[in-house]
Amino acid sequence: MALTLFWFGRHDERIGILRPLGAVLHREELGGEDAIELTCEDEPSKYDRLLWRDPEDGRWREHVVVTVEGETGGPSFVRAESSLCDLLAGYIESARLTNAGAEAALSAALSSTRWTADVEGTFGTASAYFYHLRSLAALRRAADVWGFEVEPAIEVEGGRVAGRAVRAVPRLGCDRGMRFEHAHNLARCRRTVLEDEVCTALYGYGAGIPVVDEMGAFTGGYRRKLTFGEVNGGVNWVGDEAARLAWGLPDADGTGRVHRFGEVTFADVEDPQTLKERMLAALPEACAPKVRYEVDAALVEGSDRAGLGDDVAVVDASRDPEWRFKSRVVGRVRAFGDGWEDVQLTIGQPKSTAYAAASEAAEDAAGAAGDVALAARAGVDALNEAAGAAEDGTVPALATKAYVDAAIAALDDLSEVEF
Repeated sequence: MALTLFWFGRHDERIGILRPLGAVLHREELGGEDAIELTCEDEPSKYDRLLWRDPEDGRWREHVVVTVEGETGGPSFVRAESSLCDLLAGYIESARLTNAGAEAALSAALSSTRWTADVEGTFGTASAYFYHLRSLAALRRAADVWGFEVEPAIEVEGGRVAGRAVRAVPRLGCDRGMRFEHAHNLARCRRTVLEDEVCTALYGYGAGIPVVDEMGAFTGGYRRKLTFGEVNGGVNWVGDEAARLAWGLPDADGTGRVHRFGEVTFADVEDPQTLKERMLAALPEACAPKVRYEVDAALVEGSDRAGLGDDVAVVDASRDPEWRFKSRVVGRVRAFGDGWEDVQLTIGQPKSTAYAAASEAAEDAAGAAGDVALAARAGVDALNEAAGAAEDGTVPALATKAYVDAAIAALDDLSEVEF
């Protein structure tokens, strides 16, 4: 049975049925792409909507037309993305969440859209600040902080969409007993070792510590970032000994291995014990190479109905010693024609999204700003101690200049840094 695509205009008015010429490809990736591609005789407009029922699990899916290509009078190639792309049009000026639950975070991220929140599971409380963000970026940020994964939930009544919700769950997919052995058919498998650094130990930092007077009152500004050495044997890092032996650098005399260090900042953490726990949770992912396998679905045992996020046992016998680990289906391509089938599965690590790259850059910028503020504050304190501030507490003009000079002097040479 061919896939039926119900066709609606950008204002949800019913147009009819869009009839594809040949198969419809559905590409989806964990935390990223969710799109359909097809060729048809008609020429839908940008932001038209395509509603269809997934034959795998019976749930409704909605996609929004973003690209239409074709010559006049000929067939059109259409690409449509998940209607979650609506969230690109929503915007959050400022929303602060303190010790809030996942439902409050999800509702805040969706506050400027017509989408509703649907939280399934328990995620505890956390804090975050959404500032000058598109709603989709806020959604991804909430998923990172509260530790959930999301999928759209489309409700249909009377042949049209009656409700749109973002469903948050602890984890998409399940364990169906799937297994992939890299060595069976190398011509039909692509392995990519990603460029991410392997770190066998991580330094960790939390929020900037505010400047207070002798009475504990906030005086403005922030000094050093929070560390966790006081609850971690006096060191501000956590490491993995097995990873050090496998991936560490040779030591000075070449007889041992030393750690490959990395750094992580959790700007929302204000407690050393919580920071240590977050660091221990982040360490395993940093300790091994990031690998992706793109394979024909037929090569994965038990993958007749592989779902996004499902667990897969991976044996890579092409490595010495061979790699054995549990991974997930982070991407898949399905073809819908007379029937439907899984065409390709991607196992391993999801690709870094544009949102993730932007978030990392923002965190780096925030960290640099905190370091500059610290250095600048120290410069002003030193000058005021030498020259003396006015009795009313105002900073002399000379001190203001020193503040700027100290900030500039505190910066490393960034000319060779790639952003």
